[in-house]
Amino acid sequence: MAIRAVFFSFILLIGMSSCAVVDSIQYGADLEDLNKKGLDSIPSWVFEDTNTKVLRLYGNSLDSLSYRIGELVNLEELYLGRNDLKTLPPEIGKLKKLRILSAQYNEIEQLPKEIGELEALEQLILNQNELRSLPSTLGQLKNLQMLQLKYNFLDSLPTSIGECQKLQFIYLNRNNILALPESLSDITGLKEIYMAGAGQMTDVPEVLCKIRMLEVLEVDQYTLLPTCFIVRQTGILTIIRR
Repeated sequence: MAIRAVFFSFILLIGMSSCAVVDSIQYGADLEDLNKKGLDSIPSWVFEDTNTKVLRLYGNSLDSLSYRIGELVNLEELYLGRNDLKTLPPEIGKLKKLRILSAQYNEIEQLPKEIGELEALEQLILNQNELRSLPSTLGQLKNLQMLQLKYNFLDSLPTSIGECQKLQFIYLNRNNILALPESLSDITGLKEIYMAGAGQMTDVPEVLCKIRMLEVLEVDQYTLLPTCFIVRQTGILTIIRR
């Protein structure tokens, strides 16, 4: 009888340890790191911790993002790269504290207009998607500092981009852009513009000379530049031709 009691105590101990392991996976310090887990949906328990600040979902098989993402109201960083996403849900706009949104290497064709409600957003990284256009609400991102749009199918930028007064870095390489909006010149603190292979543009509008803080301008080999840019090469501006 004593041996049997010891045996059952051992089994019980193993069971309790297993539960502890499961709990540590779900609710431990690494809750936010779900990179490369083979997920085709976000586990429901993720949404139970509304204090989560960072959520990493890189390299899974997500073809959609649950509307429940809006419940993570304290989220500051969201990494969705290398999935199969076609769009983002409108509820993304509820993430008022989000500073970094990275959704590169997906199949996103358009952004919800609610993207403009991300009032704390500083970095928007959307390289290698299938974007054809951007919503005019992009201009509501008053804290946006970096915008990465490389390898998409954009033929233009919304005029409202000129309202992103804190924007410093913009990457437009490998798109189908025909012309830059003149409103880009309203972002006087813009430091770096990368647009080699950005589209069929053959010249850069002279109005962009108003961007006095510009430090790096990357363009195609045969892009025509206003004289003002050529003159400024001797000072703060570096022109890179690809």
